[in-house]
Amino acid sequence: MTVRPSYRSEDVLVYDDVLPEATFSKLFRHLGSLDYASVHQSGWRKVWRLHDGDPLRGRTVWYRPDGRWTPSGSAVDELVGWIAGRQHEIAEIVGTSGTDWTRLSFTPWIYPVGSGLSLHQDGTAYSGAFTFFAHPEWRLHWGGHLLILDPRTRSRSTSGPGEFGPVFLDDRRESARAFDPGFAITVFPKPNRIAFLSPAALHLLTRVDENAGQAARLSIAGFFHRRPEPPTSPGR
Repeated sequence: MTVRPSYRSEDVLVYDDVLPEATFSKLFRHLGSLDYASVHQSGWRKVWRLHDGDPLRGRTVWYRPDGRWTPSGSAVDELVGWIAGRQHEIAEIVGTSGTDWTRLSFTPWIYPVGSGLSLHQDGTAYSGAFTFFAHPEWRLHWGGHLLILDPRTRSRSTSGPGEFGPVFLDDRRESARAFDPGFAITVFPKPNRIAFLSPAALHLLTRVDENAGQAARLSIAGFFHRRPEPPTSPGR
């Protein structure tokens, strides 16, 4: 079955109904069987600010398009194969394999009630990123929405000296920057949806609301890594 983009802009490309129903269910069960640890296990990672709660992350799986990839033997391989088979379609957002990126990471994430991820850019270590929503159900008022700021919003490089020092303690200048022009695209965390982001995209993940109860926002997030190998970065 041909899967066509549900939405596209210069910073984001979205596909729905990515995996067959049985495969999606298998992936959900697999993710539920994994071990997770706090993103702050080794200390406070400041891209998650004081009000962002305590997201959990699982072990990262890697894909290398040069043939050195060893399948994990898990249901994650189905998602790896789906993305690998669409490298040419998504290159407009995440760059070209072998030229812009050399490997792709897949990391499971759980955002429980009260957790989110503040405004950030993924940076020059990556030519792009993706988020696949792996929970079987999500509702509008449960939060956990992915917001991508209007491309006209000033980037870090044009914000002037000192504007980002440090935003995790004082975000007044950052808020003023985001409000010029003050628009964003919202990608709801619809199950079995994948969103690809350009490295220029300023984005955030809204806090998972208490309305979600026991339900947790479950995703697989990854990066299209340039050389050299970058440090670990945030997930969505």
